[in-house]
Amino acid sequence: MSDQHIPAWQRIKIKQTQKEDGSNDFAEEDPLNITTHLATGSLTKKEKQKLIRGDNNTNKIAKKKVKSNSRKKEKLAKDVREEIKRKTVLKDQLRYLIDFYLEKVSDKLPDDVQDLENVKINYPEEKLQKKSDEELGVVDVWKFSKQKQNWLIKHFFNVEELPLEYNELIMQYFKDLKGETLKQSISEKCQKKIEEWNSYVERELVKMKEIVEGNDQEENSEGNEDTEKQVDGDLKKNEEELEIPPNKDVASRCLKLITVWGSDNGQELKTF
Repeated sequence: MSDQHIPAWQRIKIKQTQKEDGSNDFAEEDPLNITTHLATGSLTKKEKQKLIRGDNNTNKIAKKKVKSNSRKKEKLAKDVREEIKRKTVLKDQLRYLIDFYLEKVSDKLPDDVQDLENVKINYPEEKLQKKSDEELGVVDVWKFSKQKQNWLIKHFFNVEELPLEYNELIMQYFKDLKGETLKQSISEKCQKKIEEWNSYVERELVKMKEIVEGNDQEENSEGNEDTEKQVDGDLKKNEEELEIPPNKDVASRCLKLITVWGSDNGQELKTF
């Protein structure tokens, strides 16, 4: 018998002692069994691998847990990213317009523009006022750009690309716009936008009047069945006539521009 062999009664006693101490570290792998195997030299291949790997296996498990816990950074929705970009990034064309205003019109931007988040981020306080720059000996010289001017003309009717806060700046820029043919083309488009808005208001006023008069007729009507038919007919008619309204902000911008150019002919925007 080998010196390392432990009698059965002694093994039972050791197990009871381990349970009382709360030590279950070797619950799954009984060291006594391993001792017996070592004594007899009958270790299985799997048991030998476990003994050889030892702590290495534990490290692998720990690494796997770390990888599983590390999550990829969740991407924001596309519309949210675009909104953040719109508020923080200042387009070169808008920067061009701001520089023009500070150089040619005033040493201070209108409050609506100055309060914009992307202007605050991209324009330090000292750069917003031309005089303070001159005192420091740093003067930004504005240079005309045909490409940027074309962008301003193209997006004049788009309040998403050219926000309403820039109305004062764009009016000052277009006030002395060169090229009568170009100005006439823009004026005609502006006239069309104004007419679209005024026509829309007129149609809506007629609809509102018809609805009011229809309600009055309903109160004075004696035949409920005829009244229901009339109401159903009016609803169907209204559904058929639903339309996307023109943008009032665009029409207002157009009216301001042709007024600056003196070609408004006393026009005004109609309201409800």
